[in-house]
Amino acid sequence: MKKHYPSILFILLLLIVSFYYGYNEIIFKRPQSIHKWRQSDCASIALNYYQDGMKFFEPETHNLTSDGGTSGKGCTSEIPILYYSIASLYMFFGYHEYIYRMFNTLLFFLGLFYLFRLMRFMLKDVFWAITLTLLFFTSPVLVYYGNNYLSNSSSLAFSIIGWYYFIRFYFERKPKWFYVSMFVFLIAAALKVTALFSLFAITGIYVLELLGLKKFKTKGKIFNQPVRQVVSIFSIFVIISLWLFYAHNFNQKHDCTYFSTTIFPIWSLSSTEINVVADNINKIWIDEYFHKSVLFFLIICLVFIVAFFRKNNKLLIFSILFIFVEVILYIILQFWTFADHDYYVIGIYILPVLIVVTAFDVLKRHFNKIFNSKIFKIGFFIFLLFNIYYAHHKIKDRYKGWMNDYQQNIDVYSITPYLRQTGILPGDTVISIPDWSNASLYLMNQKGWTEYTDERFNRGAPIRYNQDSIGIQHSIDKGARYLIVNGIKELYNKPYLQSYCTNLIGHYNNVLIFNLKNNVRNFSLINRKINAIYTCDAESISNDKRFFISKINGALFQNGKTRSNIFAHSGRYSSKLDADSPYGMTIKMKNLKVGESFDITVWRKVTGRAKGGLIASSSPKQYYNSNYKVLDTDLGGWEKIEMQLFISSKLANQELVIYVYNPDKQPVYFDDLEIIRYKSVFNRFTGD
Repeated sequence: MKKHYPSILFILLLLIVSFYYGYNEIIFKRPQSIHKWRQSDCASIALNYYQDGMKFFEPETHNLTSDGGTSGKGCTSEIPILYYSIASLYMFFGYHEYIYRMFNTLLFFLGLFYLFRLMRFMLKDVFWAITLTLLFFTSPVLVYYGNNYLSNSSSLAFSIIGWYYFIRFYFERKPKWFYVSMFVFLIAAALKVTALFSLFAITGIYVLELLGLKKFKTKGKIFNQPVRQVVSIFSIFVIISLWLFYAHNFNQKHDCTYFSTTIFPIWSLSSTEINVVADNINKIWIDEYFHKSVLFFLIICLVFIVAFFRKNNKLLIFSILFIFVEVILYIILQFWTFADHDYYVIGIYILPVLIVVTAFDVLKRHFNKIFNSKIFKIGFFIFLLFNIYYAHHKIKDRYKGWMNDYQQNIDVYSITPYLRQTGILPGDTVISIPDWSNASLYLMNQKGWTEYTDERFNRGAPIRYNQDSIGIQHSIDKGARYLIVNGIKELYNKPYLQSYCTNLIGHYNNVLIFNLKNNVRNFSLINRKINAIYTCDAESISNDKRFFISKINGALFQNGKTRSNIFAHSGRYSSKLDADSPYGMTIKMKNLKVGESFDITVWRKVTGRAKGGLIASSSPKQYYNSNYKVLDTDLGGWEKIEMQLFISSKLANQELVIYVYNPDKQPVYFDDLEIIRYKSVFNRFTGD
C-alpha cells in the first residue's frame, strides 16, 4: 500500500486544484463561452447518434447544411469514437450532458496521471513528478478544454499515455509495452489527427536506426522485431488514412463543407491577413496558452537541452527534433485557424511535455545537486502556486467574463420543455435567429437552420442561410415549420423577418416562437400601440431648479440646474453638460413589462471633440446601454440622435433610468428629448 502513496497524493492534489478551478460546477454546464460552436457540434453528433439509431458511419449535426440544405450529415477529420462512446453512455444512463463532460474529464485526468507516472519513472522523484505534471494543468487552454466537449484534450491524454509505454519499452525492452503504446497512439490519433506527431517521430527514429544512421542504445537496438513493429506502426497510418478517405468521400457524397477536412496554409493569405492572425495570437491567445513565466520556463528548458545536447537521452532528443519540425509544418499548413481557434494548439503540447521530461532527465543525471536543491524546489513550488492562481482567474474570465454570451442566450438553454408543451416535436425543423453557428439548434434539440454562412472552402460560392427574406423562404421551402427568435430586438434590426412573424404561438421569456405554416395573424410590429410620451424641452423648470417639467404631462426630469440659454434647438433653453455637470435630463421608468419598447430621441449640439450621448441603465439588476445612431442634422449644428430600447425578461420589473450624459471638459448641449413608450407586443397574444 505504501508504494501507492505518491499516486494517491498526486490524485488528491489534482482533485484539489480542479475544484479550485471550479470543475465541480463546470461539469454541469451546457456548451458555452469560447468556441461554444465547436462544443455544440461535438455534443450534437453524440446526441444524434443516441436519437437516430447509433449509426457509427453516418454522423450528423442539428444544422441542416448538407445534401442541399436538407440534412446534417457530415464527417469530422477525427474518428468519432468519443461521440459514439458518449452516445452509448446515453443509451445506458439517459441523455445528461454532465456525462459528456465527466467522461472527457476522466480521460484528461488519466493523461495527467500517466504524465505523473512518466515523470516519476524518468526522474525517480515524487516532488518533481507531481509539480511538473501540475504545471501543465495551469495552461488555461488545457484547463478549459480538459473538461469540455472537444476531443483534443483526450487525444493529448492518450498521446502522453502512449509515450509512457513507449519509453518503458525503450528502457525495459519488453515487446508488450511497444504494442500497448501503439494501440494507445492509435486511439490518440483517432481522437485527433495531430496525435500523429508522436507516431511520425517514432517512425523517424525507426528509419534512422534501421538504416544505421543513428544508434539510440548502448547495447542492441530499440526495434528488435523490425518487421512486426513496422507493421504495427504502418497499420495505424493505414487506419487513420482510411478514415480520412472515408470522411472525405462521405462529405462529398452529401455535399458537406460544414467540417473543415482541409488545410489553411500561410501562403494562401495576404500580408494583411497574416498580420491579423499574428495580432490575434499576440493580443488574445498567447496568454491563454500559458502564463508568460511558464513560456519563459519552457524556453529555458529548450535552451538547456540544446546547450547540453550530447548529454540528452538520444530517444528523447531526436523525438523532440522530429516533432519540432512537424509542429512548424503544422503551423504553416493551418496558419489561418490560429486566429480564432485556441484549441488547435492542444496537439502541440506533446512537444513541451517531452522538452520538460528531457531537460529534467539531464538535470537529474548530470546536475544532481541542483535537481535535489531544496531552495530550487521551494522556488518552483511557489512558481507552480502562482500559475495555478493565474489559471483559476483565466477560467473564471472564460465562464463569467466577456468571452461567455450565456446571459444573452440564457432562455435558449432551457427552452426545450416549453417547445414540447407548445406542440413542437423533435422532428419539426426550425429557423433559429440570431445564431451564426449550430449552437442554438443543439441547445433546443431541434434540427433546422440558423444564419450560418457556408464558406464552401473553395468548392463553390458561399451559401448564406436566413440572412435575408430569400434565405428565409428557401428554408421554408425545405421544410422549416417554425421561426424561433431570441429577442424582439431582432425583428426591428432585421425588418425582413417581420413578414414571417405573424402567427405567434408562444414566447419563452425573451424568445418568440412563430408558426410559419399558419396564416392566421395574431402578431404585428408595424402598428405598435403607444403607452405614453414624455418630452423635455428645457423651457420649464421647478421653483427650486432641480427638475425640468414636461409640458405634455408634467413629468419631472432631474438635473434642471443644467439649464442654459447659450444655445437652444427650440425655444430659449437647453441642457448644458460638461465635466462639472455631466448628467442632464434624467427620468426614471417603473413597472416595465416584457415586450415593451422605447423610442428615444434628443437633439445634441457638439462643441470641440466632446460627444456625449444617450444612456439607459437599470437597477437593481445591472444594465447599461449607450448605443445610439444619428438620424438628422440641421444648419445650426444640431444633430438628432436615437436609441431603440426593448424590454427583455432581464429588464422586466426593474427601474429604468434614461438620461443624457457628457463627461468631457468641453460642453455639449441637449434639447427636445422625446421618449415614446410602446405597450408590450405580447398584449394581444396574452390578453393583457
